[in-house]
Amino acid sequence: MAISIGLLIALIIISIPLIIFIMKAEKYAAYVDAIDKDDFFGAQLFGIGFACIEMLKIDFSTDSAVKIRSEAGILFGKRYGDFYLRVNYAQRFTFLVLFIYGALLFGCFSGGVEGLSIAVLGIIAAIVIFVSYAGNYEDRLEKLNYSYMRDFPSAVSTIALLVNAGMFLRDAWKQVAYSADRPLYMQMRLVAEDMNNGISEGDAIFAFANRCGTKEIRKFCTLIIQAIEKGGRDLTDSLTKQSDLLIIEKRELALQQGEKASNKLMMPIGMIFLGILVMIMMPILGNMSAA
Repeated sequence: MAISIGLLIALIIISIPLIIFIMKAEKYAAYVDAIDKDDFFGAQLFGIGFACIEMLKIDFSTDSAVKIRSEAGILFGKRYGDFYLRVNYAQRFTFLVLFIYGALLFGCFSGGVEGLSIAVLGIIAAIVIFVSYAGNYEDRLEKLNYSYMRDFPSAVSTIALLVNAGMFLRDAWKQVAYSADRPLYMQMRLVAEDMNNGISEGDAIFAFANRCGTKEIRKFCTLIIQAIEKGGRDLTDSLTKQSDLLIIEKRELALQQGEKASNKLMMPIGMIFLGILVMIMMPILGNMSAA
């Protein structure tokens, strides 16, 4: 009985700030409307998180916030980095509050030791989700970079072949850019568009390197820009050497991805173990308290 009363009191306590957050959520309707609903699960509810950020006066100058802002700037554009930093925090706080409320609600309905187990597991899950979503942009960026590096060696190899055959770099780049619709090729199309709009090859390729952000692409673009500045004398050799080097790096990247996939399995296994441990210990503790 005492456990059920405790859960009910906890539910009432968490309900008060939740109601306040919901009342304030309408203030952030414009923010929520600007979010791509396909990219962010549950975005319609993020007004709760934005209200939570305002009430808690979250500090966005911490190392963690600066890191998330930087990642958001690469993914969505630098001028939108600050907005999507707040979106990340809003998403995390929304899930945290709703998961804790849901856990306590189901715990009250179940009652007793079983209800307490549900509440504890739900709160643990809410905290894990809150912490893990801090790396949401990092995971997206990692996947995007992997997508870039999966296609980049073949794109560079094709450009090298076309330039060796006598085609100008501008024309070779454009032909490769429109050969597929994956993320790397979409970025390459922006370079072709910049060149068509009168921007020099060097400046357009430099902007491409900054948008993609991977060290391999930056290194490649630096070498190409240097070759262009020298009048294009070393361009063919630079392209060929970089093509060979990128193929080797692609193989190494594939091996690294396999190792990371194995490491990521550790967290779900740990959560399952923790859940089993809580489910075993709660009835034991309940029987001890009853005795």
